[in-house]
Amino acid sequence: MRRLSLFALLCIAFPYLGYSQFGNESAVPYFRYSVTGGVGVNQLYGDLDKRQAGGSVYLRGNYFITHGLSVGLELQEGLLLGKDSIATDGVTRKATNLYHAAILGIRFQPIKFLQDDHLRRTEYRESVIKRTLNSVYIGAGIGVLHSLQWDKHRPEGLVPTPDNMSDSILVNNVLPAHQGRNHGFSYIVSTDLGFEIPLHSLKPNLLDSYVWNLVVNGQLNFSLDDELDGYSGTYAGNEHRDIYGLFSIGVNLRF
Repeated sequence: MRRLSLFALLCIAFPYLGYSQFGNESAVPYFRYSVTGGVGVNQLYGDLDKRQAGGSVYLRGNYFITHGLSVGLELQEGLLLGKDSIATDGVTRKATNLYHAAILGIRFQPIKFLQDDHLRRTEYRESVIKRTLNSVYIGAGIGVLHSLQWDKHRPEGLVPTPDNMSDSILVNNVLPAHQGRNHGFSYIVSTDLGFEIPLHSLKPNLLDSYVWNLVVNGQLNFSLDDELDGYSGTYAGNEHRDIYGLFSIGVNLRF
């Protein structure tokens, strides 16, 4: 009876031990954290018809839930610029928005997520181009942005207007096309697309505690209000919420 019990125990334990020895690689990445810093060029799409390029810097921290899927917090700072090509109410409207943003989002790398363990362990044998293609990601997030409009002048009701213009169209004594806030918070929805160019070999005999990548990223941020350019209101030509795009290059450290 004891021999039979021992045999049954071995039959149960052997598959489990075999799975432990030869089973799938852990879903938890060896390098689970990353920090990325970079610079970029942005463009504001708002009420102003002459778009100008501005500059931005960012810092992002990521936590990898599993291979190819991460959650991160991104901090941005920059200048959003714009200008009208003609004057409105005797003043040429312009935006010089010093903004600060914080975005919480996820990023998904489809190829890395679907890679089997063997391909993941032997990826260092692939070319730089193949490893770059494997790193392509898409992302989405939500955030909050603080705007600070520099050098803002809003013509009020004292500006000469046509005789048939009623004072009733003024809002807080400001002409409609110049309504808006000089500072305040906006909520944004963010999407991005990018890839990582490896700056490391990943060879097992050379692998140390850090992995470096060059990150190329394109991002679109959709404001839930109409205040990124400093102008809002219900008048012709102001039917859409503000958007800004950001193209950036950064250096990523994964550890």
